[in-house]
Amino acid sequence: MPNAALQPGHPLVASTKQALVRRPAWLRIVTGAASPPMPVRHYPPRARAPRKLPLRSAARPWLLFLFGLLRIPCGAQVSRLTGQVLEVGTLRPLPAATIQLLRAGSLTTAAADGTFVLKLPAGYAADTLLVTRLGYAPLRVALAPGQPRPPQRLLLRPQHTALGAVAVTARAWVERQVGITSARAVLHFTDGTLPVGQPFEIAQRLRVGTVGTLVTAVHLYLAADQADSLTLAVRFYRLAAERPGAQLVSPPIYRRVAVRSGWVRLELGPQAVYLTQDAVLGLTLLPAPTARTPVPVEIKLGGRAQSFARAGPDAPWRVPPHHYRLFVTVRQPATAPARSNEADNQESVATTHLWAPTLGDSLALFVHLPRGYRPHGSRRYPLRVLLDGNVYAEQVGAALRRHPAREAVMLVGVGRRTVAQQDSLRQRDYTYPVAPAADSFSTSGGGREFLAFIEGTLLPYLDRTYRTDTTQRTLLGHSLGGYFTLWALSEALRTHRYPFATYVAASPTLLYADAYLLRELAGVSPAAPPPLRVYLTSGTQELSASAEGRATRAALARLLALLRNPSFAPLHVGYHAYPGYRHLDTAVPTFTTRPAEWDNPAAVPAATP
Repeated sequence: MPNAALQPGHPLVASTKQALVRRPAWLRIVTGAASPPMPVRHYPPRARAPRKLPLRSAARPWLLFLFGLLRIPCGAQVSRLTGQVLEVGTLRPLPAATIQLLRAGSLTTAAADGTFVLKLPAGYAADTLLVTRLGYAPLRVALAPGQPRPPQRLLLRPQHTALGAVAVTARAWVERQVGITSARAVLHFTDGTLPVGQPFEIAQRLRVGTVGTLVTAVHLYLAADQADSLTLAVRFYRLAAERPGAQLVSPPIYRRVAVRSGWVRLELGPQAVYLTQDAVLGLTLLPAPTARTPVPVEIKLGGRAQSFARAGPDAPWRVPPHHYRLFVTVRQPATAPARSNEADNQESVATTHLWAPTLGDSLALFVHLPRGYRPHGSRRYPLRVLLDGNVYAEQVGAALRRHPAREAVMLVGVGRRTVAQQDSLRQRDYTYPVAPAADSFSTSGGGREFLAFIEGTLLPYLDRTYRTDTTQRTLLGHSLGGYFTLWALSEALRTHRYPFATYVAASPTLLYADAYLLRELAGVSPAAPPPLRVYLTSGTQELSASAEGRATRAALARLLALLRNPSFAPLHVGYHAYPGYRHLDTAVPTFTTRPAEWDNPAAVPAATP
C-alpha cells in the first residue's frame, strides 16, 4: 500500500454516508504504512435529499456528540455548576477528579487547580453530585430540585491501599516489551466509541507471567496530531474472572503529553510497578474540556489480546470489538523465558479457506471446536456461524473456552483473508437489494450470492467435515451483518427453506435501502414455519432523541411487531437493550454473554424499545 491517503471513490474508502452502514466498529480510517504515520482525513458529507433520514452511523463524530446530549431537551436553558475539588486537611487541589450528576448524566473533570465547570439543564429534578478520584474516598452531595447550590469547595479524603512487602534479590535483568508492539497495517482505524472532551478508560491484559516483572514505561499509539494536550492516568488492576479487578497501585500515575501521531511513551521512573502475575493495564484519557474531537487512539482488529473499556471510574467494564495499540516496557530476570508478542500483534489466523463459486473468491473460516471434540466420536454439536469472522471469531471463541458450560458448541467465523479485504467487501456481501444512489455505496446488493454460498457450499462442507447437529444451527451478525441475518430469516420464511434454527442480530442496520427489510417482512406469508428463534439487541444510545435515533427506534419497534405477529407462530422473538451502549458496543456482549437465552426461548426477554 503506498504511503499516501486513498482518494474518495477507492474501494477501501467510503464517503461519510456510505460509512454509515459499512463500518460497525470503526470511526475513521487512515491509510499508509505506520512509519511515518498518516494524518486522519475527513471527507465532508454529501448533500442529502430533503427529509431523507440518515442511516445508522458509526463514522460521524457529530453522532457521538448528539448521544452526549440525550438528557437535555431541545431549547432547554443550560446553567453551570462551578467549584473546586481539594484534599481534606491540606486543601491541595486535586486535578483530574471526576464530577458527575448521577441522574442527569452530566460529567466533567477538574482542571490542574482543581476547579471545574459542569453544564446542566435548568429546572431538572433532584440529583446527586458524585465526586471521585482514585486514591480518595468518593464524595456524594445531594442537590435539591431547581437551581443547585452545592458547596463551592468539595473536599475528598485520602483512601490508601496497603501493599504487601516485596523481597528483592540480586540477579541479572533484561529489558523486554509486552503487548501490541506493532503499528504496521494496511488500514489504520481509530476508536469510534470514545466520547468528545470526556474521560474514558481503556485497558488491556498484560501477559507477564509469575517470574517477577518491573514495568518501567507505557506506550500508546495515536493516529493523528491534535492542538490540545492530553492527561493520562495510568492504573494497574488484578485480573479477576477475566476482567479488571481491584487496583494494584494507588494513587494512579498521572502524565500529561502532547497529542502527536506515533508512539507516546510514558516513563514511570520512580513509580515503576512490580508485578508477579498477569495484570490489566488501564489508561484513563483525560482530554482538555475544550476538545472538539475524540482522542485519536489507534485500534487493531482481530488477534488474541484481551481489551476492556469503560466511561468512568464507577462505570462497568465493557469488552470492545477491537484492541488498542498499547504495550509496556518491562525488566525481567534474564533467566525468565521471553514471551512472544506475535499472537497479540498479528490478525486472527484462519483455520482454512473455502472456495465460494457464487462469489468467485475464497473465504476464510475461523473454526473453534468444543473441548473434547474427537473427529471419530458419535456426539454431534450445535453450530454457530458468525459473520465478520476476522473481527469477532477470536473474542467469541475465547469466551467459549473460558466458560466450559458454554463450550459444547462449534463456532465458525466467516471472513476474508485480511481485515482490509473484509472491510472492503462486507457492504457488498451483507446487503440486498442494491443500495439506492442516495446511500453512496461503491458496491452493494450481493447478499443473495453470499446466502447461496452459506446454504449451498459452507453448510454442506461443515456437515461433511465436522460432527454438526443440523437441527441446531445459529446465524449471528452485527450492524450490516445483523441486517443480513434478518434478511436471511425473511428469505427462509418466504422460500420455506430453513437452514438455521436461530437468528441473532446485534444492532441491525434496519434503515438500509429505505427500510427494505421491513417492507419485505410485511409481505411474507409463511406456511407454518418450524419453531424458529430470533434474538435482537441494541444499545439505548442508538435510540436517542435525534432524528436518526427516532427513526431507528421506530424501525426496531416495527420489526418486533412484524415478527411477533401470530401469523409467524411458532416464531420465538426476544429483544434486549444494553443500557448506555452505543451501536459499536453491542456486538461482543451479544455474542458472548447471553447464549443461554438463544437455546432457551422461554428465557428470552420480551422487552420492546
